[in-house]
Amino acid sequence: MTCEVLFFTAPWCDPCRQAAPIFSEVVAELGVTARFVDVDLDPDLADRVGVDMLPTVAIRTDGTVSGTLTGSRPKAELRSFIQDSLPKVSMTGGSDVAK
Repeated sequence: MTCEVLFFTAPWCDPCRQAAPIFSEVVAELGVTARFVDVDLDPDLADRVGVDMLPTVAIRTDGTVSGTLTGSRPKAELRSFIQDSLPKVSMTGGSDVAK
């Protein structure tokens, strides 16, 4: 099973810049593999996931979106969303957050 947590963002998105450090903290604390996706550089992936608002956090399992959370959210809400998705997310023991 292939699982990933994606954070869809753009350099011009103010809420994304606000939410990015919170996202990085949460995935590091939870020890999940995650990556940032710049929608300007990878619009095809954003379209396949159905991103229509930034920022968007998406959980994909075997290429299928199993959950999304849009907008800048409080840390506790973001953590709960990812934790609720953990059975679908590959635990790695560390974070692999890259821009």
